Amino acid sequence: MNIVVCIKQVPDVDDIKWTKENNLDRAQMLSKINPYDEWAIDWAVSFKDKFKDVNITALSMGPNQAVDVLNYALAKGANRAILLSDKAFSGSDTLATSKILSRAIEKYLNDFNIILTGQMAQDGDTAQVPVSLAQLLNIVDAINVDEIFNIDKNSAIVSQKIENEINILELSTPCLIAVNKECVKKYQPKIEDYIKAQNTKIESYGLEDLGFDKNEVGILGSPTMVYRAYRPQNNKNPYEIKQDYTQKIIDLLLEAR
Repeated sequence: MNIVVCIKQVPDVDDIKWTKENNLDRAQMLSKINPYDEWAIDWAVSFKDKFKDVNITALSMGPNQAVDVLNYALAKGANRAILLSDKAFSGSDTLATSKILSRAIEKYLNDFNIILTGQMAQDGDTAQVPVSLAQLLNIVDAINVDEIFNIDKNSAIVSQKIENEINILELSTPCLIAVNKECVKKYQPKIEDYIKAQNTKIESYGLEDLGFDKNEVGILGSPTMVYRAYRPQNNKNPYEIKQDYTQKIIDLLLEAR
């Protein structure tokens, strides 16, 4: 069984840096694997205990430093890693990103049975790439998945939670599953795992390898763009109540009338 796990390197939200123009300064920020994508890796690795022929490929689009998250995926248990990196990819929105990922899967990973992704990226929070990728590959998908009960070369049975509703779905393969909950069984890499990862070659492909024109991807090929990122302004004037809570609250509400 061949599993593709799409992962992304995102800024560490505990290390936010800003430019003078009040935009995110990504060049000066620490980066890490998107938490939702790490859950996807853990789900994939957990199937190695059930099947002997599970092969996991970690796939990421990003700058050269994204090899760090791919090395981490290899240490976690992935067998192969592919980086899609090109200056022409810079500024790609969710649609352009999905086109790049789908083209790479069709060209280099077309024997896949399952694609696993995180539900969303911590830095974008759109949840658009999984469904767009499935549409471009013309495969069925399930989003907001919080449990994978069974998975094999022919089908997958999952639990999908949307608002207050839980659906049990059986998907025919090939299919895409976007997870919204971490796997109970998480594998923590050991030193020997990191050594093995460092000795595994990461494949890298760019614009020409995937057969794109520069106008199809990046900023030129993106119908949407992020206009600005900014700090939220806190204009509230908090009031601390230390005693006589009920009466104080009533007094404040009466004053605000």
